[in-house]
Amino acid sequence: MSTLSSIRRRMAAAVLALGLAAAVGAGLPGSLEADTPAPPAAQAPAMPSFADLIEEVSPAVVSIEVVHEAGLLPAAARRHPFPERFKRFFGEDFAQRFGDRRGSPAPRGGTGSGFVVDAAGYVVTADHVIAGAEMVTVILDDGARLEAALVGRDPRTDIALLKVEADAPLPAVRFAGADAARVGDGVVAVGNPFGLGKTATFGIVSARGRGTGPYDDHLQIDAPINRGNSGGPSFNLRGEVVGVNTAIVSPTGGNVGIGFAVPAATVRAVIDDLREHGRVMRGWLGVHIQDVTEDIADGLGLARAEGAIVTRVQPESPAAAAGIAPGDVIVAVDREAVADPRALARAIAAVAAGAPARLTLWRDGRSLDLTATIAHAAAPDAGDAAGPARLADL
Repeated sequence: MSTLSSIRRRMAAAVLALGLAAAVGAGLPGSLEADTPAPPAAQAPAMPSFADLIEEVSPAVVSIEVVHEAGLLPAAARRHPFPERFKRFFGEDFAQRFGDRRGSPAPRGGTGSGFVVDAAGYVVTADHVIAGAEMVTVILDDGARLEAALVGRDPRTDIALLKVEADAPLPAVRFAGADAARVGDGVVAVGNPFGLGKTATFGIVSARGRGTGPYDDHLQIDAPINRGNSGGPSFNLRGEVVGVNTAIVSPTGGNVGIGFAVPAATVRAVIDDLREHGRVMRGWLGVHIQDVTEDIADGLGLARAEGAIVTRVQPESPAAAAGIAPGDVIVAVDREAVADPRALARAIAAVAAGAPARLTLWRDGRSLDLTATIAHAAAPDAGDAAGPARLADL
């Protein structure tokens, strides 16, 4: 009995000791260390502010107003490449902007966004915002309204360049370098959604290489952008333009977190040509091409399903003169590997007319190098087989 009592006393003492230790560790009132301050709680990281960035770049972002001739569907809009690629445009609903309005008694208008790239008054926007417009007005950050002249447009990349005359140099933004935007990088989109006025939103680059056309290489972003953001810029966190917002995927017309922007490197090349020539000077090879599938690669003895297989060579083209034949697989241009037909289209388009291009082919189970003198592509709106109007044409 005494042994049991002893055990009980020891257990009670142990419980009391544990309670006191817990009280001391928690700093509870009445504990031996009640006056000892508790360690500070870990603080959650604060949400970063983009106020300084937005304040810096906003003066260069403009709104675009356009007026179309009443009752007519612009021919350029009929041939616009994007309707089959994306669910909906910015600016206005595509059916409203470009639908056949014969019988409409009043001019049709629309809104979009843009940004100044040169203090002399050069403004970039989306081609579909100004396509077929009778009058284009650029609205500056301070509310000034300036009539814009069209310098040039490129429907294939959906980029247009405008020029306004201002009394003083305009604030301008700078482009990011090539391949500056990586998946996961933060982006700030600034524009004029729904005509509400200057609006900034934040997100990340959620994917790269989106699009279906030969010159598409869009950034996919999840920063909320809506109708009216089209033609406006997306900035990285250094305040550099990484893309021009051009389209969204949406079943309702509202933002669902999937937007597309033409990458800065593409935009820079396009506007350089537009400023100098009024149009984009793309190279042309003169072949029809298609994807190399796994089955085709196996049948031809290729290690990987890469490159572009030639299905037809146009007569009197640079390809014909160089000796390229149907069945050849073009796997590199100037020693740069070609992943697919879109990559080949972009590589050829970047070669100046009259310049040589070293083409690496796969023919009859072996590698072969040929040199083709690249020609000048047909006009952007020609839509014939002379230029890269379709993915099959290069």
